[in-house]
Amino acid sequence: MKIKFWGVRGSLPGTASHSESKEQAAFLMNKFFQLGFKSADDIPAFIKKAEHPDLAGYGVATTCVQIGDADRNIIVDGGSGIKFLSDENLKSSKKQTEFHILMTHFHFDHILGLPFFSPHFNKNCKIHYYSVQPECKDIVQNLFKKPIFPVGYEDLSAQISYNIIKPYEKIQVNGFDVTPYKLDHPDPCFGFRIEQNDLVYAHAVDTEAIRITEAELGPDVGLYRDADLLYIDAQYLEEEMQQKKGWGHGTFERAFNLCNRYGVKQVLMAHYDPSAGIKDIQKFKDKATGTFDKDFQKMKTDWSFAFEGQTVEIKK
Repeated sequence: MKIKFWGVRGSLPGTASHSESKEQAAFLMNKFFQLGFKSADDIPAFIKKAEHPDLAGYGVATTCVQIGDADRNIIVDGGSGIKFLSDENLKSSKKQTEFHILMTHFHFDHILGLPFFSPHFNKNCKIHYYSVQPECKDIVQNLFKKPIFPVGYEDLSAQISYNIIKPYEKIQVNGFDVTPYKLDHPDPCFGFRIEQNDLVYAHAVDTEAIRITEAELGPDVGLYRDADLLYIDAQYLEEEMQQKKGWGHGTFERAFNLCNRYGVKQVLMAHYDPSAGIKDIQKFKDKATGTFDKDFQKMKTDWSFAFEGQTVEIKK
């Protein structure tokens, strides 16, 4: 099962400041020479060897994840990352014409890319929305309304359908088994357990992860148990949570706790704050490394922080 991350930011799209761009350029130039490279001819080898976040950061777009391959897939959320997905499809020699979009919730960062998802304007395309919340159709329609957007919903050419699904009820979506679970978020928000061929991807953005134990989680423990890959919100540090309590976003400590308790094999953390630059996220990773080595060193879970454009393939 392949998972591609088209957007990993939270709240708003983010971008590097002028000062951060200059600092990163200086860092890369120093790294180039430290690694023994000397001339412009060595640039391709340097790029191949460098870590992706060092070269391009962690990304600018908000949440959009694609599960599956070009022939059969589903999409989670319509943040600004869905525009990149759409652009890639337009370039493809084998264009996809049917899309299945799961919506976790309707905060602006998870829907702002939908008006720029080009299949909406293609009469040969079919778009199927799925959400637990019954207001999905109204919200999507209101995005295509003047003066918010220049094209009205009635002018869209695609065939668009809306499917209301139930928490904890497994359904088939384009060849995948999908089950919604409730997340810890101030407005109703649902994660998805997505299964295919005995492989499990668990999507848990946005969540504050207030509930950790099985007694606290109740039926929602099913989202995490024995997942092959968990994608989870880690927007803040634990020491920030007193101030951020009730905002619906979590920490890497809480992610580690969930993985440790429920046998998660791999976890990627994201939903970065729009103000978090490359160095800020690297500090998060350094602190996470210290916490992991101190409190979770016996845990077998592989972990990292996600970056935009990353593709992960999970196998048995």
